[in-house]
Amino acid sequence: MADRLEITLLVDNYVDIFLPSSERVMYPSPGGGSRLWGEQGLSIWLEVREAGKALRILYDFGRSDKVLLHNARQLGVDIRTADFMVLSHAHGDHYGGLTKALRNAQASCRLVVHPAACGIKRFIKFGESTVGPWGIKKRLLSEFQSRILLSDGLTALGHGVHVSGEIERQTTFEKGMPNAFLEKDGELVRDRIADDQALFIELIGKRLVVITGCAHAGVVNTVLQAERLFPGYSIFAVLGGFHLNNANEEQMSETLKCLRRADVKYIAGVHCTGYYAQKVLMEQFRDRWIPGAVGARITFNGDGA
Repeated sequence: MADRLEITLLVDNYVDIFLPSSERVMYPSPGGGSRLWGEQGLSIWLEVREAGKALRILYDFGRSDKVLLHNARQLGVDIRTADFMVLSHAHGDHYGGLTKALRNAQASCRLVVHPAACGIKRFIKFGESTVGPWGIKKRLLSEFQSRILLSDGLTALGHGVHVSGEIERQTTFEKGMPNAFLEKDGELVRDRIADDQALFIELIGKRLVVITGCAHAGVVNTVLQAERLFPGYSIFAVLGGFHLNNANEEQMSETLKCLRRADVKYIAGVHCTGYYAQKVLMEQFRDRWIPGAVGARITFNGDGA
């Protein structure tokens, strides 16, 4: 169980060097921060401490290794020291830097990935247009086969960190990504994005931090799964991509209700959350809202600070 969690946003859609830092969050400042790059993608570096020992995790890899590695250098993060690398789901804006990250990782580093992310071709439809295919190359999976840890259920990494495995779909208002498809037997079929998985991190005091890649299963479904798997825990923070950019009024309303009911202390919607959803969340949760941007370093301590 972690007594300290430090989260650094390596890749995100936005760079903002003028956000004011606080005791909770340090933002990059003009100078070094001015050289950070943004791209439509996500990568999060986590350093989890328990009894003085650190566990380092790279969660997602952005759209390109160029941006991931550049920002990591600028922020003083050595991703080669990762104990685990975790893929939230196999979309191009999350696995883009995976190959180079793995090839530069220490031999003991394991890649945690859902089985449904492997060996598939994905497409996105926009009206009459189809974009794709996306997919992790089979030769990469073969090259690192001995270091891959498949996670179709809750998977413990140590220091109170767990990969969620597949998120159960319970709500009716979270529709996933209706324009997502995958190739099956030569035809395009609806993609449930079954490989969507989050991180659940136990902090001292029975508090839980939930980190999402895109929350394609839904933010509410993800929180409900966390509550079911960790009864008696409070949801201390929810951070990551919420994929609310196309949320209708019902989904937005129910999402707000869930976060209020769970009495979440800190909320940070980044990447695919969407401008309007971020605006609503910021207005509704005020001092509980943490603005996200490349280089943000968020710290949660076991004593509640």
